[in-house]
Amino acid sequence: MKKSNNTEKKVFTTLDAYLSGFLVLKGFNPSLIPQDSGNKIIFAFHATEDLYKAITNYNTGAKVEADRLALAIKNLKSQNFSLRRRKENDDITHFIKRR
Repeated sequence: MKKSNNTEKKVFTTLDAYLSGFLVLKGFNPSLIPQDSGNKIIFAFHATEDLYKAITNYNTGAKVEADRLALAIKNLKSQNFSLRRRKENDDITHFIKRR
């Protein structure tokens, strides 16, 4: 956790794309953090009381429209793919510059 202006910013992280999609539908926007050479993505959310309430709702079977959840997950996966592609391009550029 990072400190900023003497206040602690708490972060909730998860690897769960379904939970993350649900949270996106509820208005929470994650930061995507690549891990393990870009093979895994961690979804990081600002930890608030409202976020934890939404997580509890998810874990107790909150109902959402399936098509909206699928679209939210698809968008997260698209962001994930873009991060991986950007990293691959950076690796290629770095390799070419070294030659």
